[in-house]
Amino acid sequence: MSYRTGTVAVVGRTNVGKSTFINAALGRKVVIVSPRPQTTRNRIRCILTTPEAQVVFVDTPGLHPPVNKLSAHLQREALRSLAGLDAVAYMVEPSGKVDPYDELMLPKIQTLPCPKVLLVNKSDQARGNTLPETLLAYDRLEMFNDIVPISSTKGTNLDRALAVIIGHLPEGTPAYEQGTTTDRPLAFVAAEVVREKVYAETYQELPYATAVAVEEIAEREAPPLTSVYATIIVAKESQKAIVIGSRGAKLKEIGTQARVDLEQLLGHQVFLSLHVKVKPKWTEDEDEVARLTGD
Repeated sequence: MSYRTGTVAVVGRTNVGKSTFINAALGRKVVIVSPRPQTTRNRIRCILTTPEAQVVFVDTPGLHPPVNKLSAHLQREALRSLAGLDAVAYMVEPSGKVDPYDELMLPKIQTLPCPKVLLVNKSDQARGNTLPETLLAYDRLEMFNDIVPISSTKGTNLDRALAVIIGHLPEGTPAYEQGTTTDRPLAFVAAEVVREKVYAETYQELPYATAVAVEEIAEREAPPLTSVYATIIVAKESQKAIVIGSRGAKLKEIGTQARVDLEQLLGHQVFLSLHVKVKPKWTEDEDEVARLTGD
C-alpha cells in the first residue's frame, strides 16, 4: 500500500467541535477546547503520523460574521486556511436540515479544487430522525465526496472518518518527523493552554476577548525543567479581579491546571508563573490583535 500525505482543513461554524475532533484523531490534546465560541484564533497545524499516512490537519477559527478587529482577524484566518489544501473536512451538527449559516458558507467550500468530506459531529446527541435527515439534506447538495456521522467526544466512527480522509490524500513522503504533533512553537502552545484554563475557570463571567502573552521560556536540562512566564491580558480592571479571584485563588487554579497539561505535553516538570494585565480595547487594535494571537 502506498504512503499518503497531505493537508486537510477542518472547517465549520464556531463551536461545532473541530478542535475536539483533531485532538481525538491524534489521541492527545494538541489544540485547546472550550464550550465558548471562537476559542480557536489561528490556523494551527496538527500532525497525525501513522505507518500508512501523515495527515496535517489545519484547525481553523470558526466561520462567523466579524464584529471587531479580533473577530475580523479570525474570519481572515479561517478563509486563509482554505488555500493549497489536499482535502477539506467540513463539520456540522445533526440539525435535521442544512444549517442556514452553512448555506452561506458552502458555496465558498464548493469552489475548492479538492475532495470534500462532511463530518456530522455530535451524532450521539441526535434525537429521533434528526441524524438521517441531516445526512440526506447535505447529501442532496451533491458537493461532498463522503459523508460520515461521528462523535468526537465518544470516539464514534473516528477510525472510519480518518480512513475516508486519508483515502483522498495524494501519495507522498512525510513532511514532519515522527513524534511531531504541531508546527507551533512552545510559547504559542503554552499561551493556548493557559487561555483554555482561563476560559474554563471564568466561563460565566469573562468575555471571550482574553489573551495570553508568554514573556519568557527557560529550559534546564538536568533534571529537566521548563519555566514559563506568561501574562493574561484582559480589557478591564473588573475582569482582572475576576481572573485573580479572592486572595488569588482563581489565578492559582488556572496556573495549576495549565501546568499539569504542559507537564503531560512535555513529559517533565514545568514551573509556570502567571500575571494579569489590563489592556483596554486591545481587540480593536490590529497590532495588538496580531501580537496577542500569535501571528
